[in-house]
Amino acid sequence: MAGQSTFVDNDFCFACGALNPAGLQLVFERDGDVLFTRFRPSQLHQGWRDVLHGGVQATVFDDLMSNCMFRIHGLGVVTAELTTRFRSPVPLDRELEFRAWLSGGKRPLWELSAECRIHGESGGRPLSTARGRFMETPTEGR
Repeated sequence: MAGQSTFVDNDFCFACGALNPAGLQLVFERDGDVLFTRFRPSQLHQGWRDVLHGGVQATVFDDLMSNCMFRIHGLGVVTAELTTRFRSPVPLDRELEFRAWLSGGKRPLWELSAECRIHGESGGRPLSTARGRFMETPTEGR
């Protein structure tokens, strides 16, 4: 990947950086080939009254899928494309579970899928879903 920048993690990412006091401070866990995070949105994260802002959902999906590639597959990536489908209003003050997995692609472009559900409610359709394409890139510090 000659000529590409190397991206450096300084733990200040808005989504997952532990040092960012204004960020979401997401923590990731692995379940086989799936990476997941749990997040309880508050009024600080709303769009419409009592509904999680779609941009915050997209941020969680983006960071989760990127981290899935790094933490499970050992590859640093940057987002090339992100599509989010908002199926139902996502409530505030409920613990949400976002899950992501590799769904296709080949070097250097990978495809991932993700979904959001209320934690503990596995039945039925997800509240929102995402698909992303991610380009491999050199990274440091993750």
